[in-house]
Amino acid sequence: MSSERRHRAKKVLDSIFKQLNEDHISKRIDEPIDTVLQDFTSRLLNSDENRTPSKVFSEFVRCVYADGLKAGWHVVNSEATSLSLLEDHYRGLWSDGYCAAMLDSINSTMGDLGFVLAQLAEIIKTKERQEYIQAVFTRQIDPSDWHLRCEIVKVLHDRYGPLLSPTLRECPPSQLVDQIPALSIAISSSRTTTAKITT
Repeated sequence: MSSERRHRAKKVLDSIFKQLNEDHISKRIDEPIDTVLQDFTSRLLNSDENRTPSKVFSEFVRCVYADGLKAGWHVVNSEATSLSLLEDHYRGLWSDGYCAAMLDSINSTMGDLGFVLAQLAEIIKTKERQEYIQAVFTRQIDPSDWHLRCEIVKVLHDRYGPLLSPTLRECPPSQLVDQIPALSIAISSSRTTTAKITT
């Protein structure tokens, strides 16, 4: 039973690290959003249609999810979604939030519509990355399987001990089962950084 659990733990971790690979996430989220941003701003520059900034933000959000991320669902109210994203996350040149985005979009000396759309794209990337990473762990790790979670921590210790702090290496696996996502993300980031330094 123990060797079977060990095999399952290794398989789960291999799948998690494959899905957390930065190139994989970038291809899945960043690149499609960047493509939509480029196409959308190009169409916007070549259009003589007069649209309010709020309509532009709304249409951009719709395009990102429908055309870029090819979400299996559609944004019910892209105007409300764009307003919420900008209100909660936009960091303007002089102020923050939706009103700042509106002002920055019409002020060509301090920014412009392209500046706001670029930041909106980054906001969506960040949000989608967080949701994607959370989904990876939700799909891969059964929270009710205590023994498998302990085995996953043991495998993490065995494989990546040098990337963990001495305190974490000394912790019994049972104390770290709830920290598997944080440990995996930290290890994945360390591996990516190490790979970049050595190439």
